[in-house]
Amino acid sequence: MDKLEEIRNYFTEAEAISPDMEMKLFLPGEEGADQNIQVPYILMRYYFDEDRYQERKLELFEYYLQDDVKELINKVIAMAEEFAMEVENTEFGGG
Repeated sequence: MDKLEEIRNYFTEAEAISPDMEMKLFLPGEEGADQNIQVPYILMRYYFDEDRYQERKLELFEYYLQDDVKELINKVIAMAEEFAMEVENTEFGGG
């Protein structure tokens, strides 16, 4: 299985960070992908409720793709956890 496909499957099947967070892998040119991004990327969305969310796009440049799948997934999870903490601190006034 292709590395990117493994990553896509992992984030599709798992609530990797929290039930409030959605993560999806997009490839350049794919339906729904940001046409301005020319590398694979992970769209992270942190939902406050059904209609409100904050998002970040994590571009997977070639140097990320040199890692093995588990290492790359762990890096993405660490970045997603940092994003979730930033959102929670901003939205909910944590410190």
